[in-house]
Order: sequence, then C-alpha cells, then structure tokens
Amino acid sequence: MLLRFGKTTLFFGRRRSIAAYYCSSAVILSLGRYTTAAATTTSSLLSSLATSHQHRKMTNLTFQQIIPAPHTNTTNANTASSSSTPLPRSSHGLSIIHNGSLLVLYGGEHIARTPIHNPSQVLWLAKRMNGTEEWQWIVPTTNDAITPPARVAHAQAAVGNTIYIFGGRNGIEMGENAMNDMWMLTLHEDETTAATAKWTQINASSNDTPSDVLPEARSFHKMIAIGSNLYMFGGCGARSGRLNDLWKFDTLTHKWTNLGVSHVLRGRGGPNILSLAQDEKIGIVGGFAGEETNDGHVYGISSSDDGVGSSWEEEGMKGLEEMRPRSVCCFASLPMVNKCVIFGGEVDPSQKGHEGAGGFERDVVILDGTSGSVLENIKPSSGNEDEEEEWPGNRGWADATVHEDTMYIFGGLSGDDESPIRLNDLWQCKVSP
Repeated sequence: MLLRFGKTTLFFGRRRSIAAYYCSSAVILSLGRYTTAAATTTSSLLSSLATSHQHRKMTNLTFQQIIPAPHTNTTNANTASSSSTPLPRSSHGLSIIHNGSLLVLYGGEHIARTPIHNPSQVLWLAKRMNGTEEWQWIVPTTNDAITPPARVAHAQAAVGNTIYIFGGRNGIEMGENAMNDMWMLTLHEDETTAATAKWTQINASSNDTPSDVLPEARSFHKMIAIGSNLYMFGGCGARSGRLNDLWKFDTLTHKWTNLGVSHVLRGRGGPNILSLAQDEKIGIVGGFAGEETNDGHVYGISSSDDGVGSSWEEEGMKGLEEMRPRSVCCFASLPMVNKCVIFGGEVDPSQKGHEGAGGFERDVVILDGTSGSVLENIKPSSGNEDEEEEWPGNRGWADATVHEDTMYIFGGLSGDDESPIRLNDLWQCKVSP
C-alpha cells in the first residue's frame, strides 16, 4: 500500500518510510523505519513522521545526507576560493566543535597520494545556521602566515573547541616526508557566516628520559580525545613500518607519554580507536597489518600521568568474528547511548596500492560502549532502491566525528581499481537504543 502526503511517500507492508525535507539553503534527506498498523488513521500517520524513525534491530539508525549551501566568495585574499564547496577527497580529518554547530574539515588528497596544497581548499567549515537544520560551507580567513605544511593521512581530534592535528605526510611515497609535528587550531565565528582561523605549532616535549623521545613520524594513524588528553595508536612509520605503539598527549602540559608497544596487536595502519567504559578504556579494532584485520583488544587507562597501572587486556574483544576484516573506516564512540559505531571501510586492498581503490563496505557495526563487544551488524535492505540510495555508499579512507548521539561522515574513496572515485558528500547518522 502506498500513500502520498505532499513531499512524503509512505510505504506499508514492508514497514519502511522515506521523508524528504527541503530547506532554503540546504537539503537534508532523511531515511528511517517505523512500525504502524494497517488501520492507522491519516492523522496518526502524519504524527508518526514527527517521531524518530526506528530500525527494526536493537539499534535505531537515522541517516541523513546534508547538503550545505555553497560558500560565498569574498574580496579578502585569504578567503577567496576557486570553489564554493570542498574538493572530493580522502585521507582527511573531520572534527566538530562549538556544541555541534561547526564541522571542521582539514587536509587530505584529491589526487592519489598528493596532499591538497591549494590554500582555499585545505581547510573548510560547515556551519549550522542559527540552530536550524540548514548548513553552509565556509572558507575561514587566517590571521597570520603560520599554517601547517599540507598533508594527507594525519590524525585529528578536538578537545573542547580546540582542534589538534598530528603527523601525516606531504610526499607522494608512503615513507616520504612523514611528519611528527603537532598543531593546534582555534576558530572564531562572528554573527554572520565569516570565521577566522588561527594555527599554532606546539613545541611538544616528553615525559620519558631522554626528553627528546617523541612519537615516530607516521601516517594513517588514529587519535581520539579523552578529557584533556589525546590518545594515538599505530600508523605507518617513516622508519619502522607498520606501528602498534600507543601514546598519550597532555594538551595542558604539551607532553607526550609513551604507553608502549602492544603485545596483543600487530602493527597496522588505519585502525579504529574507540573510547569505552565512560572514558576509562580504549578499544583498538581492525586496521591493515599486511592484510585486512578484524581483531581487537582493550587498553585500560590509569589515572597516573606516566601511564603506570595501564595495561592491555589479554582476551580479545568479543564478537569481532562477525565483522568482516577491514581498515580505514569511520568510527565513533557515543557514551550517551553507550554504544560505538564503525561504518564502512576497506575490506579488500587495492592491487594498485594507493593509486587505486580496493573493495569497500557500507555496513554499520554496533559495539557495546562498555566492553567493545559486537552487538550487531546493520546494512541497508538489499533490493530496496530508496533505502539503498539514502544510505551512504561503499567507502573507505573517509573520516567521521561525533556530537552527542550523532556521527558525521565526510567524503572518502569509493569505486574500484579501474575507476577510483573520491567523494565530497556529507552525512549524519543519529544512533539511539
């Protein structure tokens, strides 16, 4: 049975719904599911559209594609952009600040293995307009000439409203020009759509002896923020190849602490790093270790500044055999709903290395927010064209960020070795019990 109400089409029998909302400067496409009885009245049907669309499994997912209004060029030379939207890219970073109102996109590659150098394309903001569901792309001004070198495959995380980036590389070859620099980005918004960016390079030190012991230069590592600390794992080292070391960076003292090499996980690039048990533990899942992996272990965080008392759990995270081995995924920890999310990723490596595109997934793996155990694996329903279209496509090498119960995803790599495709689409996924 099919009913139409203005812009909305309702499908019954298979219990699925698609709702399209049209805004003046942005379009948001919303996908979800809900359950209703065949005898539901018209008024109750309309009422159901105002409620959250529920997934039939344990976890409810609501995907929405966000299409921000284009950037409006200004006469300021520091913001004059040759484009009104970000270039398609992969191996970039994405963060969200200002209470969920400002997405910050930095770096990446538009051409395989080549960092984006164009100053008008390196840094983009997506701003939520006046608390509505309308967004706009913005190229911020820079108030001085100090900016990080262009890079691909860096790690990025936010502490409060400050964004930190570490490492990556600005050369074409894997080990070429790998970096171990730490930069801090602060952003100031005015009441319009303008914003000012300020970069500061951090002269980091170490709690170790000698004091010049710092993380090896690397790329394709991952980093998360827990409190005022950043935790970084793995990546592809300039000297040592694939790494399995864990580091802590204190953003208050600007000191690194080496938490050691994992004895339970192989070195890998593109892992997932999750905050578990209300920020008392860290989970490392998957990554590329010469092959795609689906193993995972938990690290217990101690309150000691030097990491004494912290340790890896010997037993692996449960249920990961249900997840297809993968790397370079999107991931998020959502303590509000006590769950973690892993979206998509590369499941078959490219035969052309970083010049091509391997095989990718588009599923959502749900993990318990305390233990990291896999709870379920959710995919769009096969054969339902509407649902498949309104669900992000297969991809890897993308990045994601999280605010409260919502994960945001931008771009990434899709296609195959014959036709690699870089993306510049923006999605949000609301997760609820």
